[in-house]
Amino acid sequence: MQSEPRAPESRRWERRILLRYTLLQLPALALLIAVLWLLATWFELPRLWLGLVAVIWIIKDIALFPLVWRAYDPETTPRGNTLVGGVARVVQELSPEGVVEIQGELWRARSAQQDLRLQKDSLVHVTAMQGLLLEVTPLPPSSPENAASENNSHSPSLPVDS
Repeated sequence: MQSEPRAPESRRWERRILLRYTLLQLPALALLIAVLWLLATWFELPRLWLGLVAVIWIIKDIALFPLVWRAYDPETTPRGNTLVGGVARVVQELSPEGVVEIQGELWRARSAQQDLRLQKDSLVHVTAMQGLLLEVTPLPPSSPENAASENNSHSPSLPVDS
């Protein structure tokens, strides 16, 4: 049985993320050591400096890991298209463009069917996102989302089922 992936905010780093981070830091550390070795040879600097700078570099990588580990996590869900698949309420008539409210925010939207006018307060389904413009289609009157909105008409925002 496979467990559900957790939300990015609740995930904690795992060994494989630490391993990925470490492996990606090794080439930069190797290059730093090579450059320091050459500088120490050319300018007759103490070899102790080589080790000291390398240790400082490693401490820097260790200190930054808690801040950047999410970038090395391949299971993090993308946040860019979280509105796609959601239900929105038309705030300004779509003919074919207008404004919808989804998750408490106002978004510019366009009807996927160019000849269809969507009236204010009708519910729509977000089918695509092009930049900051949502593409929507009307929800059928018999959909569960429409029934729920009629029962909770005082609610300013709608839950999004993805």
